[in-house]
Amino acid sequence: MLSQSILVLFVLLSNLCLINTAQGANKIPDFQTTRLKSLGGTGVASILMDEATILNPSTLSFFNISSFYLQRSGQEIEGTGTNIAEYPKESTNYGVIASDSKGQLKSSFSYLKQKHRLNERKRISVAGSKNMGKRSSAGFTYRKSSDHIYQNGELVKDSYHQSTFGFSHVINSSVMMGIVINDPFKVKEEDTNAIIGFQYVYQDLVSFMLDVGADYNKNLSDTLLYRLGSQLKVYNNFFLRFGTFNNKQTFSRGTGVGIGWLQPRLSFDLALTNTKYIENLKKEILGENIKETSFSFSYRF
Repeated sequence: MLSQSILVLFVLLSNLCLINTAQGANKIPDFQTTRLKSLGGTGVASILMDEATILNPSTLSFFNISSFYLQRSGQEIEGTGTNIAEYPKESTNYGVIASDSKGQLKSSFSYLKQKHRLNERKRISVAGSKNMGKRSSAGFTYRKSSDHIYQNGELVKDSYHQSTFGFSHVINSSVMMGIVINDPFKVKEEDTNAIIGFQYVYQDLVSFMLDVGADYNKNLSDTLLYRLGSQLKVYNNFFLRFGTFNNKQTFSRGTGVGIGWLQPRLSFDLALTNTKYIENLKKEILGENIKETSFSFSYRF
C-alpha cells in the first residue's frame, strides 16, 4: 500500500511539474522590426538604420541623418502539442527606436516591450558604429533586459546585460555582406551565435537576401539558422517583401510577407508573419503556431 501511495504521489507531482514548466517553457522571441518580419528576419547585410540596435549595429555608419521609429505588433498563439496549461492567446508588443548618424560617432537607442504567453520582457539597447574605410564599418550594441518568466509555477525576475558585435562591407554597387556575433560572452547560452549575411540588388528593382548562422560553441548542424528574403520595388515608392526562415537553435520556422511605402522623410511598413515552434519536451519547447500582424512608422530628419 505504501509503495502504491508513493507511486501515485510521484505521478501527480510529475504531471504538476509538467503543467507548471509548460507555463513558461518557450522563450520570448527576439524582437524584430516590421520590415524584418516581412523578410523572415533576413537582413544582416542590408544597409538599415532603424534596425541597428536590433540586428547589425555597423550599418549606422552608412547614413548621415536622424530617425525616429514606432512599432506595434499583435500576435495570436495556438498550441499544437502537449500544451496542457491555459495561456493568454493574444498579446501586444511595442518598440521605440531613435537614431542619430549625423556626427562622427553614429548611435542609436531602442526601448522594447514584449509579451509572450505569461512571460514579459523590457529591453533597452544602445548601439554605436564607426567607419573603417570607405566601404566598411564596425559596430557594437549593448542591451539590458528585464524578464519576468514563469518557471515551475513561480514568477522569476531576471535582469541581465548582453552585447552584439557587427561588421558590414560593401563589395560593389550590387553586393553587400555583413557579420554579427550575438552574446559572445554567453550571458544566455541559448542566445549565442554568429550570422553572416549577403544581399544582392538587381538594377535597384529587386533585392535578394540570405542569412546563415549557428552557435559556434555547439554542433553547428544542431543550431543551424538560415533566412531567405526578397524585396520587389513597385512603382516608385512601394515595396513588396517576402521571407522564410528555419532556426534549429529555437526549434522554429516560418514565413513573412509585407508591404512598405517609402518617402524621403516618412515610411510606413506592414507585415504578416506565421511562425511554428516544433515541440521538444527535452528542451521544454512547446508546439505553437503564432500569427502576427505588425505596423510601423518612421520619420527621418
